[in-house]
Amino acid sequence: MPFSPSSLIPSNEEDRLLALSRYQVVGTAPESLFDDLAALTAKLFRAPIALVSLVEEDSVWFKANFGLPDAGRVRRSESLCSVAVLHNEATVFENLSTNPCTLIEPGVQQALRLEFYAGYPLQTSDGFNIGSLCVIDHQTRAFSSDEQELLRQLATTVMLLLELRRLGITLLAAAGQPYLSVPSLVHSLTMLAEIGSSGAAVDIAGNPVGALAIHHEAAQLTTLLNRTIAETLVA
Repeated sequence: MPFSPSSLIPSNEEDRLLALSRYQVVGTAPESLFDDLAALTAKLFRAPIALVSLVEEDSVWFKANFGLPDAGRVRRSESLCSVAVLHNEATVFENLSTNPCTLIEPGVQQALRLEFYAGYPLQTSDGFNIGSLCVIDHQTRAFSSDEQELLRQLATTVMLLLELRRLGITLLAAAGQPYLSVPSLVHSLTMLAEIGSSGAAVDIAGNPVGALAIHHEAAQLTTLLNRTIAETLVA
């Protein structure tokens, strides 16, 4: 049975929005790793649409968009990704015609002939759901527990990319360099490891940390990211 919340606004909304702001990602230019991961998600699920979404206060913005090229941002009340962030598991609507989500305005769904939605939240390490990775289809379909697990693994990969991106912005800012992309960050980690700490670098709680600590955390995230991608592809 689909998850049926009573409101699109979670009880931790203020803190959730603060968590989202830490990533400095909303409204940024496309990045190939996120685009490629959305395309891979669509391919793995044989779905025409896959999105990496970030849920803002009043809207939903797509960091990566495969299959809906004209949809860069929609109102929060129009996107099922707004529902996905309310739940710590997969949010699945197998037949939107017969079992729609009453919290979502039906206009976009009907205009695009959307019949199926499955989304998994992008959850920060301190427990805030800032967005989702979702697959959408024009046909109704079942979504097994194995498929939900695969979607979870892919969402974990997206979140690891966002964490690397966040660390990259912090580390490169300490070095007076602009952030370009996740691959450029990984390439720069070793060179920037010797940057001294001046209080500009902060951990996830906002506490100052040294650049070496950030380098170590980013290296761990890179290793975990590579392992997660490998395990997902094997699955």
